Order: sequence, then C-alpha cells, then structure tokens
Amino acid sequence: MVCKYCGKTFTAYTSTTKYCSATCANRGHKAEARTKRQQAESEEIQEHNRQKLLSQENLSLTDAAALLGISRPTLYKLLEDKKIDLLRISKRTIRVKKSDLLNLYHNTPDKLTPLNTPIAEIRKAREEYITVSEALQQFKISFTWFYKKIKTAGIQPAIIDGKTRYLLQPLKKLFAKKQYADIAEWYTVAEIVEKFGVSKQYVYEYTSNHKMPKKREGKEVLISKYHWEQSRGLDPTENENYYTVPQAIEKLSIGRSHLYDLIRAHKIPKIKRGQNILIHRQEIDKLMTNRKKQ
Repeated sequence: MVCKYCGKTFTAYTSTTKYCSATCANRGHKAEARTKRQQAESEEIQEHNRQKLLSQENLSLTDAAALLGISRPTLYKLLEDKKIDLLRISKRTIRVKKSDLLNLYHNTPDKLTPLNTPIAEIRKAREEYITVSEALQQFKISFTWFYKKIKTAGIQPAIIDGKTRYLLQPLKKLFAKKQYADIAEWYTVAEIVEKFGVSKQYVYEYTSNHKMPKKREGKEVLISKYHWEQSRGLDPTENENYYTVPQAIEKLSIGRSHLYDLIRAHKIPKIKRGQNILIHRQEIDKLMTNRKKQ
C-alpha cells in the first residue's frame, strides 16, 4: 500500500490503514484539517460574493455568468434560447435582470443549480454528481458508449458550478457490473482467438449462446476466463500441466497434422476436454529439447 502522506510503499495490516507511520498519520491528519479549513474559508468568501451579486437587480453578463456558475458563451445561449431581453444601458453597457435569471429555472430545473443555492449545497451536489471524463475513467468505458447508453436510459445532465455533470447513482446502475465483482480473471477476445484457434465471430456467437459473463473496458470486450474454460470442458488447474493444440503448434512451429503424428509416434499423454485436446506440457517440452539437440 502507498502512504497517503509521504507516498512511500508499505505493508498495511488492515484495509483501512492510510499511513506508513505514526508521524505520517499525525502530519496527514493536520494536512487534512488544514485543507478543510481552507475550503471552508474559500466557500465563505464565495458565498459573500454571491450574496453581494444577489442584492443587485441588474447584473452585468460577467457577474450573471459567475452567479450561475457557467461561462459567458453558455449564458448567451441560455438567454437566446429563452428569448430573454437584455437591458442596454448605453452603447457599450448591457445588463440582465436578476428576475429573468430566476425565471430560467422554471423552464430548466434539471439543467442548472438554482440561483439561490448556497455554496455549501453546491459543493455537496458536486459530490453526488460526476463529470463525463470522471465517468469514463471510473467505469472504463469509451466516450461513444457512454453517450449511447445514457441516451437510451434517458439520463439528463445538470450544470453544477459551471460544469456538465451526471448523477452518480444512475450511472453506477447503468455501467457497474456488480454481479461480476467476484470474477478475477478475464480473457480478451484476441487472447481466446490465439489460444483456442477460433475466429472472432465464433467467440462472440459462442459467448452469447452460452450467456457468459462479459464486460467492456474501453474498446476491449472481456470474457470470464472461468466460464469460458468451464463451458469448453476445461479445468483451469490443468492449464499448468497441459498445452492446448494451438499452443503446442506454436511451441513446435509445425502444422496440426504433423503435431498429431508426433503425439502418436512418441505416445505423448493427452486428454480430451469438451471439444479440446490437451497435450501433456512436460512431454512436449521434453520433445522440443530433443529436437533441438538433433
């Protein structure tokens, strides 16, 4: 485990241990308290500035954008979409009514953090939401897959503190594969193709027909190693002692027919598991050594 304070690797005796020593723990706790204190002071200043803006009836576009927690271009688009008229004070001075900003929320309640929401509540809301980049990293999915799934599920974003975010819990239900949490080992499709000498199409059809656990990580489709081998009649513990035919062919650099001839000629032990023939690993290695000596 890595110490949360000094960054050194250490052996932790409990799953909740964060620090490598009492010194780091003491310094770490002080640093956490200092960070919380600074955050609270920053929020207090932000809240003071927000209340000051809320006391004004007419706001500049810069102040209005800051109050909403969005960019000026986003504010322009909102005002244009909602057909809100701007107040032209002079040739170079434009203002927007605070009451018009408040009316934005009657039509877009799920899109924006309400204007009168305290900074502390906005921070709490940020903890319940997650950005697109954070979702891609957490669930190990692609940008295209993310938008395809949320569109199908009808999950809408919210603009919080100037950023587009999505509620975390619905995303967890949509992307997290809790039912596969106990599966530790996975094959990629390419690994199955290489190891078992089958085509990609065969892998997809076979896993679909046998309803095997699979998940997506980025562009890769992963298939449960245990379920694949079990469906093929393979005992995972036999992998240490036996080669599959494709593995043996690769080891000897020969064709399939030649391999079977060698098995018969040298009486190499083999077993049949489902549709697969497993060849004794030690005997093949021994045969390889003898072939090199010749």
